Amino acid sequence: MKTLRSKLLLIFLVITCVPLTVAGIISYQTQKNDLTDRIEQTLFIYSDNLSLAIEDIIRERLSDLEQLSDNPVLMNDQAEDEEIQQEFMKFIHNHELYYGLIFVNPEGEVTVDTDGTVVGNNVADREWFQQAQEGGLFLSDIFRSPVVDSPILAMASSVENEEGEVIGVISPSFDLEKLWSFLWERVGEYSQQQENMSASADTFILNQSGDYIAHPNQDYILEKNFLEQTNKSMKSMEEFGNQPGLIRNEEGQSVSAIAPVGKMEGFSNEWYVGVSVPENEVYAPLRGLLWKYIALFSVVLLITVTAAFRLSRYITGPVENLVSAASAFAEGKKVPPLHSNAYEEVNKLNRTFNDMTERLDEREKAHRKSTLILEATDNGVISINREDLTITTFNRTCENLFGCKKENVLGRPLHKVKEECPEFAAFIKHVQLSDDRDHRSSIFEFDCSIQGWTHSFFLSNTPLPSSEKDGRVEDYLLVFKEITEKREMERELLRSEKLKVIGRLSAGFAHEIRNPLTTIHGFMQLFKESPDTGGVSSYHYQIIISEIERVNSIVEDLLTIARPEKVEDKDYLDLNEILTHTLYLFQARTDHHNISVVQALDTELPKIYGEEKKLKQVFMNLIKNAVEALEQDGSIMVETTRRSDYSRQGVRIRIIDDGCGMDAETLDKLGSPFYTTKADGTGLGLMTCFQIIEEAGGSMDVSSEEGSGSEFDIWLPVE
Repeated sequence: MKTLRSKLLLIFLVITCVPLTVAGIISYQTQKNDLTDRIEQTLFIYSDNLSLAIEDIIRERLSDLEQLSDNPVLMNDQAEDEEIQQEFMKFIHNHELYYGLIFVNPEGEVTVDTDGTVVGNNVADREWFQQAQEGGLFLSDIFRSPVVDSPILAMASSVENEEGEVIGVISPSFDLEKLWSFLWERVGEYSQQQENMSASADTFILNQSGDYIAHPNQDYILEKNFLEQTNKSMKSMEEFGNQPGLIRNEEGQSVSAIAPVGKMEGFSNEWYVGVSVPENEVYAPLRGLLWKYIALFSVVLLITVTAAFRLSRYITGPVENLVSAASAFAEGKKVPPLHSNAYEEVNKLNRTFNDMTERLDEREKAHRKSTLILEATDNGVISINREDLTITTFNRTCENLFGCKKENVLGRPLHKVKEECPEFAAFIKHVQLSDDRDHRSSIFEFDCSIQGWTHSFFLSNTPLPSSEKDGRVEDYLLVFKEITEKREMERELLRSEKLKVIGRLSAGFAHEIRNPLTTIHGFMQLFKESPDTGGVSSYHYQIIISEIERVNSIVEDLLTIARPEKVEDKDYLDLNEILTHTLYLFQARTDHHNISVVQALDTELPKIYGEEKKLKQVFMNLIKNAVEALEQDGSIMVETTRRSDYSRQGVRIRIIDDGCGMDAETLDKLGSPFYTTKADGTGLGLMTCFQIIEEAGGSMDVSSEEGSGSEFDIWLPVE
């Protein structure tokens, strides 16, 4: 026992056999419990699914009754008894479970009976009538009728007219034997799907008292009590009111799974579904499991002893080589690849070790390259730990911008760095470090003052998930770029564009105003040179007034664009209602020109918050343009749908016509001031529409093709 081989053999056998024995015992107990749980769970699932099947049957019967009570003939309090009788016969013909129906008026008198045997009888004192008279459905518990001396089940439903008044009660009669036959047929179908269920399993239904109300053996129904047979109390039954449970019958040596039948509208009875299986059949797999474990343990023990004896001779050499290589690599030395010339386990360890060293070398190279890129980029990069808000990354761009050395920043709390570096504090106050559980990035722009100068930044804030992939946010990654020069160029470009637009607007305004003023000036000159005309004629007067009104219209449109109203009369608006009203205003014109109008309005369209007057102006203008584009025989479609844009809830309005359309040049200039293709247009209508939609926070896209019609696509936010 002084050799390493002998010691390894002894230790190997001890540390192998002892854990194997303990593991075998624990594994057997675990699998025994698991198998027991699965067997019992199978019973639970079986009983629970049977409970659902019972619920489906009850729900179907209640649904039959509810559908019959909603029959228009029955709901008509003026209907004749013969009409009700015909509807009853149709119902019985379509539902073979039922063989009779009665209709009872509010006073409790039977007025219609498919059998004609109880017409005129008064049933006002019956429980099912009183329950149904209060409104709704009623399904009684199964009880033994003293009249027919057999189990029966009463069903009833109120019948209400269109005003919601109870005008009567209907009660069907059905054959319980057919109902239970239907149930056992479903039970048989489900039993065939359960491989673990014994063929000798019994299925039954109990009431609140434990009496059998359904059983394959008809002699059990309302004659025997399950609680008495199993020596259980009523409390045991109450415990199954919320979930399935097991009851063991020691005398009968059986196991029963009990599951409650769910209550529903019209059914409030305490019913339970039970499945009873012989106990020796339920737990028979456990005995087979024990013998399998004994055989498995014997085989594994024999193999383990043999393997320990053979492998102990080869284990020391390859392991020592592996340990030496690992130690050298840990010290930073270059380790040559290990040869795989031992047995498979050590060969696999050697290959794994070689792969590990190669990947670590590659990772080190990638890390150095990433660090070089991080330091060389013009973008600023900062990472902050979410837990303690310490700065973990701070590249060269950040050093130059904030005047802080990386050595004085990394690993330090955020508030300390803000105290020591005012420039960094001015920058970081614009960043919101929140716990983003959805790992969503935020991108935004902001301005801040650094070293006396105003800088503009474009920043991306990205929560970095933990490397352990547990869904936690580990760091906040801030990547930013200075865009100060770009913003200055954009401002200069915007100023140039504004001056250009002002020039075009002024030229167009002067041109539009000059035309009517020239007309007025011509008439005034004519009147001056012709004093004998006797004053301004009515014809000339109307022309002058028309031209003056044209000037006033141009000036008003221009003022609307240049100085929009600031008083906002906003409210939650129904766009479907506004569009319907607007289309109604054009109905006479569309009918006259044989133009069809199609409305595809989403009935569940959400209301939007906006100004009704301005939106009406937009829709009036667009629909008017669509009508004018159709001289004769055409179609206009107005469609509304719900659509989200960039995580914002909104609605979409499309106005489509199949008129003359627009060419590329017209489409390009669309919305420009004073640009119009109409003889009497001002060129300000569509420009006003674009401005109103933009003020509402929406957008309007136009697509058109000459000869194929036009489409105006509007998107408006809900809020």
